[in-house]
Amino acid sequence: MSPQTKRLFFWFVVSFLIVSIILLSISLVRNFSKPRLVSLPARELRGVWMSRFDYTQLFTTHDQDSIKNYIHDSFLKFKKANFNTIFFQVRGNGDTFYASRHEPWSDFLTGKLGQDPGWDPLAFALETAHELGLELHAWINIFPVWRGTIPPPVTKPLHPYLAHPDWLICDREGKPMPLSSSYVNFSPGIPAVQDYLLKIISDIVKRYDIDGIHFDYLRYPDKAQLNGYSHDPISITRFNSQTGNPLRLDWSDWQREQLNVFVAKAYNCVTTLKPEITVSAAVVGSYQMAQWNGYSEVFQDARRWVEIDKIDLLIPMTYYSRHQRNFSFTNALREWKTFLGYQRHIYPGLGAYALDWKEVIEEIHEIRNNQLSGMVLFAASSLDEQKLLSLQSTEFKFPAIIPALVWKDSIKPATPVNFNIKKVDSKSVEFSWQLADISSNHDRIKQFVIYRSLKQPIDLTKGENILAIIPGSQTFYRTEFKILDRRYHYTITSLDDAYNESLPYPSVKID
Repeated sequence: MSPQTKRLFFWFVVSFLIVSIILLSISLVRNFSKPRLVSLPARELRGVWMSRFDYTQLFTTHDQDSIKNYIHDSFLKFKKANFNTIFFQVRGNGDTFYASRHEPWSDFLTGKLGQDPGWDPLAFALETAHELGLELHAWINIFPVWRGTIPPPVTKPLHPYLAHPDWLICDREGKPMPLSSSYVNFSPGIPAVQDYLLKIISDIVKRYDIDGIHFDYLRYPDKAQLNGYSHDPISITRFNSQTGNPLRLDWSDWQREQLNVFVAKAYNCVTTLKPEITVSAAVVGSYQMAQWNGYSEVFQDARRWVEIDKIDLLIPMTYYSRHQRNFSFTNALREWKTFLGYQRHIYPGLGAYALDWKEVIEEIHEIRNNQLSGMVLFAASSLDEQKLLSLQSTEFKFPAIIPALVWKDSIKPATPVNFNIKKVDSKSVEFSWQLADISSNHDRIKQFVIYRSLKQPIDLTKGENILAIIPGSQTFYRTEFKILDRRYHYTITSLDDAYNESLPYPSVKID
């Protein structure tokens, strides 16, 4: 090798080492600057939206057994993948998937609007979810009243589109929204519309044992600014009157206030009837930062709802990629994280229907690293077995307790008593316990949590220490027995309707 060649080789090696050191340094800085999760959280809402299209439009038949089997099998898969909450759609556009006294059955169930399908999807979904220990929230579209190019047929009860044509949203020229393949909406600025919707909400709350009620399309329609929605005669009259606009708000603020007033009324309606029910809303993915946002484009002031304590959960539909130009998922999280000071839960919605699965996993990491305590995936039909197995083996490896609603109730429930473990045979072990005497504590026990750990005291904040979450109606749990299970210490706690947790029972071991 010539002297010149040696020099070139020497400088090549030096340059390579310098570049390698720089790249390694950058990597280390990035890794140290990004928070790392030591373990999976013990408290996290893991939700999924199951739309009416998911459970009715995947089939070529309206056979109820096919639909029931889909709902049951899906819920079972979600349970195995350690989800804990289902947002189950029961009202689309003035039609229902439950036995309503006010609106007709959806044609999705039979092929004919208003025809009784002979079963109740909401009742079936509730029974199935609760048997599995899943929380179920009844998901209703609020202001949409029809969807299609021709009007609904005459039914009994009469469809609201036909019953109240004077309630339709109008453009700036006073013309009602035309029929199309998109939703036609009722106007939020009409008091009778709000009263009607409150009647729908209270009917569901009174007659069904739901864990929560979930509002969607709680806003003016898309292109509200462009089309001047809603210059209907009633809204115009109210806006221009002292009684209808006592604060003399401008047009945009007045429309936002109509939604604010409705949210407050709806929250009061639900919590007066059943204080334990969780009230939530799916909201536009950006509050105000993105070009298309809830506040300016559809008059949705979600921040105001948490400011006045009239919502329990906000679920922004942050269906963006982390690498999206103009406005990314990271931008959205940064915006919604500012809401945490209002002591309400913010659970970003993830667009599993459109995003690469690796992107969804990275967004779950980002949610956790930003101290947001849960997420909801859209939609049920987008989560195939491979994706669910991916969650079950990694990000949702252990069960998780739903974060407590401390503004509803912050008192710990009573600890279970007589917690015992016994081997049933060589392959199984059974845990049993009893409810405490709750004469001094009237909280309903919603769930029990069994923990196990090799260490004492058992750390209740680590997800890997949760063995199982059991419905509150059950006082035993049987599982597979392995020799190594004798090494663990076990304890049990109870959870009330607000997900407050009792003190743990003194730890025990398998004999």
